[in-house]
Amino acid sequence: MNLKVVNAIRDVGVTKGATGPHFMECDDGMTYLVKFSGGSKVAVNEHLGHSLARAVTLPSPRSVLVEVSAEMIAHSVDMRNRGIAPGQHQGSEAVPNSSDLAELESRHGRLDEELINWEVLPGTICLDNWILTEDRDMAENHLLQAVPGGFRYHMVDFTHSFTGTNWTADSLEQGSYVRVLMPMLPQVAASVRGLAPLESTLRKIEKVQDSAVEEIVAAIPAAWNVTPEERLTLVGFLELRRGLLRSVLTSNKDRFTNWAD
Repeated sequence: MNLKVVNAIRDVGVTKGATGPHFMECDDGMTYLVKFSGGSKVAVNEHLGHSLARAVTLPSPRSVLVEVSAEMIAHSVDMRNRGIAPGQHQGSEAVPNSSDLAELESRHGRLDEELINWEVLPGTICLDNWILTEDRDMAENHLLQAVPGGFRYHMVDFTHSFTGTNWTADSLEQGSYVRVLMPMLPQVAASVRGLAPLESTLRKIEKVQDSAVEEIVAAIPAAWNVTPEERLTLVGFLELRRGLLRSVLTSNKDRFTNWAD
């Protein structure tokens, strides 16, 4: 798996978010939301989350490597103060005409009435429980794109997956066996009316080949300081949880108020 590499040519500036990401215009004519590598596993988690989502055909922006120059960093007070190093960082393709779920909730909109791809929501629960996303119960972690006829849902923000922003080989090994359901928004949980809505994505995850998992992990840049031991443990984590996922979801069916079978 070869990630596309682009060069940042203009820093649009820092945007909201606990990790302080920047929007950057790049030399391919696209704008990306950039999360910086170094000091944590934030960039790693974002690369993995977006790549795995797309591998099982869930709607998620493309992940690329954004080359950020020393000159660009020198012209940014925020990046200078944070000690951001020049080099490759993780970028997610910006989704035009988008906002988070909080905006829809502020005008009393309902996901089941306004999402044109409502059917993908159960699949997002499958992915989040495969990779242990801990904060999908927050409205700002759900991206909605305004399109004719309503909104299109996109999976974004995998910062707090894989046991957190500072995961280790030990935390991954322990997390491999977690059987509690990850947090969900009630509106998303309501989309699950039994096993059937989960089945399509479950099967896709179960069919992800070991070689595909290994390629996604191998694509993590060496400069992001993921050790060989951590890479091996990460592959094992994904392969083990892939096999446990169906039982994790069905054994927690009482968490889904609309589960009927």
